Amino acid sequence: MASRKKINGKARRAAAAAKAKATKDEEAAVNQNQPLVGQLQMNDMAMSDGVAKCNHGLVPSHYHWHSHEEFLTTTNNMKQIVTGFLKAFVYEFDGAGGNFLAAYHATKVSFAHVWKDLAKMEFVVSFLLSSGTSKVMEGNIKIACKYAALSCYFEQYVEVDLLNTRAFPNWCKINELYAADMHTLVSFLKKRIPCSCLDEKYKEVKHIPKIGLCCSPECPLPCGMTERSLTMCCSRCRAANYCSRECQVAAWQGHKGECAFYSDLKAKFQSEHH
Repeated sequence: MASRKKINGKARRAAAAAKAKATKDEEAAVNQNQPLVGQLQMNDMAMSDGVAKCNHGLVPSHYHWHSHEEFLTTTNNMKQIVTGFLKAFVYEFDGAGGNFLAAYHATKVSFAHVWKDLAKMEFVVSFLLSSGTSKVMEGNIKIACKYAALSCYFEQYVEVDLLNTRAFPNWCKINELYAADMHTLVSFLKKRIPCSCLDEKYKEVKHIPKIGLCCSPECPLPCGMTERSLTMCCSRCRAANYCSRECQVAAWQGHKGECAFYSDLKAKFQSEHH
């Protein structure tokens, strides 16, 4: 039988190991958001060895400033607001397994001053596009895809809720960006930044077939991925894509309710804008 001293020693070592693991897990969770938060400082129109880094359109070009001091003050204030907002949103987004709506509902009250402000939301989109471009150039494609998907979500939120120029978000496009191929990722960012920083990268990847996602939970393809040119869209709501007629039929019972919902939104939007 083991002595009490040995038992206590094992207990202490087990407790120390558990504490170390918990600390490591906590640090990993914190570090997951470090690229997003730290990018604000990196993307500031900083000087490195006397050479200005391109900010990839971090400040939207239609902003007008009366002086350089006003530009710096307003930009720095906006960055502080955006940092707090994105830290909170991404924390909820990751905690909900990548659920955009869950993150929205978790932050819509505490950050109402951001959600309802067009200038702040445009800055959020601009920041994420700038950050995504930087990550592509660094070769960190996984984080670049995350930034691109987030920027697309916020971009479409602005169009739907603030500008009323879209009936509902294109969830297929947003989700495809989250797991994007290089062609889709670089093309999306290149079209939205004012600089030419991704021109060469686009030439490298434009031959890659763009990947689409099948919306059927029963899709037999790995992760529901197929060439986007082979997918078909629900002709009624145009809010769901499928890799085949078989997948569309198999998914109909689950899609029927949201199909009616999105179709009604589309009809209402069209009646109000035509």
